Amino acid sequence: MLQILESHWLFFVVLAMFLAALFLVRMYSGTRRLPYRSRGRMMTNAEIKFFRSLQQAVQGDLLIFSMVRIADLLRVAEETANKRTWLNRIIAKHIDFVLCHPGTLETMLAIELDDATHERKDRQERDAFVEQAFESADFPLLRIKVASEYDPRALRQMIDASLKK
Repeated sequence: MLQILESHWLFFVVLAMFLAALFLVRMYSGTRRLPYRSRGRMMTNAEIKFFRSLQQAVQGDLLIFSMVRIADLLRVAEETANKRTWLNRIIAKHIDFVLCHPGTLETMLAIELDDATHERKDRQERDAFVEQAFESADFPLLRIKVASEYDPRALRQMIDASLKK
């Protein structure tokens, strides 16, 4: 074995340099894959059904956005002690739907679609916190129970009533 190394040392040095270069290129190239994968659909079947009824209810008067982070809707007041702690409490939470003014994109109303998961204790605690946060920010939040059907006119009445508060 030693004789093979002595007689072909140049080959092994070149091979080692090639492998090291290959490793470095792969390590620093922008083409390596990150550990992310597509989540697929943005909404559950129940959310899609509600979304379609919501589209009929607003009839283009308002724009509908889905899966909006609460931290994109509410901000922590500058003078708040432990500001980062309060931000962390909302940064990973989402609202199911947000209605915005079509011209200015001003956020007008947040809508939470409550399915069976909202009956769990941990979810009820989360919901109570979210309601308190939106109330503190004077931002209207409308909670709607999941249903097999939605009446767009009734939805519009709930939206209008929430916007007048």
